[in-house]
Amino acid sequence: MKPIERFLRETDRVPLMPMPTPLHPMHYQPSGKDVSLLIKRDDMTGVGPGGNKIRSLEFLLGEARSKGASKILAAGPEQSNLCALTAAACAKAGLDCELIINAAEPARKEGNLLLEELLGTKIHFLGPCDGTVRNRRMEELAAAYQSAGEQVYVVRNGATTGRGALGYTAAVVEMKRQCEDLGIGRMTIFAPGGNGGVAAGLIYGNQLMGQPFRIVIVSVEDDRETLTAHIRSTISEAEEITGLPMDVSVEQAAEITDAYRGGGWGENTKESQQAVLSFARSEGIFIENVYTSKVLVGMMDWIEQEKVSGPVCYLHTGGLGSLFAQY
Repeated sequence: MKPIERFLRETDRVPLMPMPTPLHPMHYQPSGKDVSLLIKRDDMTGVGPGGNKIRSLEFLLGEARSKGASKILAAGPEQSNLCALTAAACAKAGLDCELIINAAEPARKEGNLLLEELLGTKIHFLGPCDGTVRNRRMEELAAAYQSAGEQVYVVRNGATTGRGALGYTAAVVEMKRQCEDLGIGRMTIFAPGGNGGVAAGLIYGNQLMGQPFRIVIVSVEDDRETLTAHIRSTISEAEEITGLPMDVSVEQAAEITDAYRGGGWGENTKESQQAVLSFARSEGIFIENVYTSKVLVGMMDWIEQEKVSGPVCYLHTGGLGSLFAQY
């Protein structure tokens, strides 16, 4: 057992999801290319609408419980996947959850807002404001509850913290075992880069597990340099928590591309908009417009350019709840 496996086994964690999530071949297999396409179904993490944040929340809520917290606060935009999944995870874990949303309360709730209402989650609608104002309000609310004697745990930065990234460090261990069981050779994994949490966990875990995978991160928001800095900072936090340093740079450990981000977060490209439709119609699996569609476009383009070969895995990080408010 490697040191990171021992740490993950011993650290505080709330079990939320059935593991492992499926890893299986895609229906579509490109002709004339030396690749076999697979999909890792992290849209099927078993809580709420499913998605990648459940992996992070296992470790974050584990820390919250270890600190005696009874209330969890999270913040995000109107269709935040993190907020919906935090609310669902807290319901399963028996923890109170409140959300801070930087939007006006709509007359009719759709997508993730509807799911949060069904969960009975208390939502603080701030009206239109930027993320800085929203996050400041969350910290003020946390301080008020603390002053009143309630133990509060704040899910910060969209769960992109060193502890949150451990969710995808653990996912590397999980995928390595799956590949061994399925007889899959060295696999290339394509994953999204938003604020860098998934990417940081994958890159960190892959290094500490001996580089079983080739990692390609597709930015959906920032330029390559900015995303790399986010990933580097989050890995540094993870190293402090585990005491296990990564012995190479982020640039050496993974390939990061910003060629498919278009106008940035939430802004479709012509190709990503089409991918939402074509993937559903060829696989019977839904992706969405912010993260997962751009990763798919990037992966297919790399295949077309013959920049990858062998087993190639599309990491589907979920987002189903927000899809219902995107059309």
